[in-house]
Amino acid sequence: MALIVVVGPDAALLEGLSQTLVGAGYEVMVAAEIPEALESLRGGRPLMAVVHRDELVRSGAGFRLALAKGGTLLSFQTDDTEEDHLPFALKRATLAELRLPLERHRLLALAHHVESRLQVTGRDATDDSIAGEELRD
Repeated sequence: MALIVVVGPDAALLEGLSQTLVGAGYEVMVAAEIPEALESLRGGRPLMAVVHRDELVRSGAGFRLALAKGGTLLSFQTDDTEEDHLPFALKRATLAELRLPLERHRLLALAHHVESRLQVTGRDATDDSIAGEELRD
């Protein structure tokens, strides 16, 4: 069972996303902020991090959430407000930008895609090795 971490300020939205992902067979960890997620993970590396865009902007180039090999980062917004500019390294590392909850089916499709990509490459979703170096501008 692959671990997905979801980070954002809206507890109701995160609970709904968590239920959707758990229903699809994923283990989910929810946090309001990136430091809380890091503390809760205790060195574990999720397959996917779904992080609110404001949290990514706030963390900037100092984003340090390590992912499992083959893991990916997704950003999301909850409304149509103007998007803040992400640092280049984070923008490059982000697989997709979602509008949630409207695109929750797209989130599930991306989770299945990332997990199936691991199976094709022969990697294990629970692999604890680091996906890459720290993201820097």
